[in-house]
Amino acid sequence: MLASRDEFVVKLPRQRVDALVAEGFGKRFDPRRKGKLMKEWLVVAPGFEDRWLPLAIEALEFVAPKR
Repeated sequence: MLASRDEFVVKLPRQRVDALVAEGFGKRFDPRRKGKLMKEWLVVAPGFEDRWLPLAIEALEFVAPKR
C-alpha cells in the first residue's frame, strides 16, 4: 500500500484488480503517468474511502510471506 499524489494505492492479485476496475472501484496504477499501467496495483477511486481498510488488509495478506 502506498499513497501517491493523494491517491490510495494497493497491490493485489491481477484478477482481483481486474474485478475491482470492472466494478468501478478504481483504476490501474500508472506511477509515471506515461501509460505504463501496473497489473497488480489499484488506485482506489475517490468516494470509496470506506473500502480502504478492507483493501489494505487484503493487500497485506497478498504480499505477506507464505509459510
